[in-house]
Amino acid sequence: MDFSQLFSVAQFANALALASLLTILASGLALIFGLRDVMNFAHGALYMLGAYLGFTVGRMLNFWAALVLVPLILAVVGVAFELLVLRPLQKRSHMDVALVTFGLSLVIGPLVHKLWGTSPLSIEAPALLAGSVDLLGTRYPVYRLFLIAAGFSTCVALAVWLKFTRSGMYTRAVSQQPHVARMMGVNTDRLSLMVVCLGTAFAGLAGVLAGPYLSVDPGMGAAILISSLIVVVVGGLGSIAGAIAAAVVYGFTQVIGAVLFPSVAVLAPYVLLFVVLLWRPQGFGRGRVA
Repeated sequence: MDFSQLFSVAQFANALALASLLTILASGLALIFGLRDVMNFAHGALYMLGAYLGFTVGRMLNFWAALVLVPLILAVVGVAFELLVLRPLQKRSHMDVALVTFGLSLVIGPLVHKLWGTSPLSIEAPALLAGSVDLLGTRYPVYRLFLIAAGFSTCVALAVWLKFTRSGMYTRAVSQQPHVARMMGVNTDRLSLMVVCLGTAFAGLAGVLAGPYLSVDPGMGAAILISSLIVVVVGGLGSIAGAIAAAVVYGFTQVIGAVLFPSVAVLAPYVLLFVVLLWRPQGFGRGRVA
């Protein structure tokens, strides 16, 4: 085997492209878990819904309009999710709420099948991002470079919000010490509504970005949810910084595994999860699992 393939520019960029998509999705998942202490198993279905809505809005308007409108639509879905599901069940056990979110994913799936059918849909990259460019001597798709830039720009914006804004600092406070934050007068209900909307909007954004990168099909939600859960657990439950680091490690693990051991590459993320949980059970960041 030519080991130069392992460290080629294209493989490096492919790992970053996958990592950027997972970072957006896992950040939304980690935000909701960090504030609500509930794993949202409907996150993958919302991502799939965002991809299909991106297809429809892109056909009616254009890709750029979909990139703005679909996250806003998913944020409205987040309002319903918070007010009709999470808030009424906030005194129930975590398992009860997790099972309800899993049930929602089973509802969203057939709804998508009914509206868009079960055949995979192909989405072309917008004209501005079509084609390829020379990347250090290698031809590489422009859209994937855009995906890398969009993913990590979103992470930077999220980090700035969490660190330098009042609502972001409140979010970090509630994630770490919810009871103390409430005693200090933080309006946790309003904050929770904002964070859940932001988390579901991230799922919609990831869905739109995934359209030209991956095929849009009814099984995409379940597949990406497993990857996102691995990223969130490896990064540390509720840790945004950990999720970003874990997404990058996951991307390189997946891509390098496909080069070195293509027949068993699908097992690489699970090996990563196994090793990290043995070495550092709380994950890369300040996770909640001691």
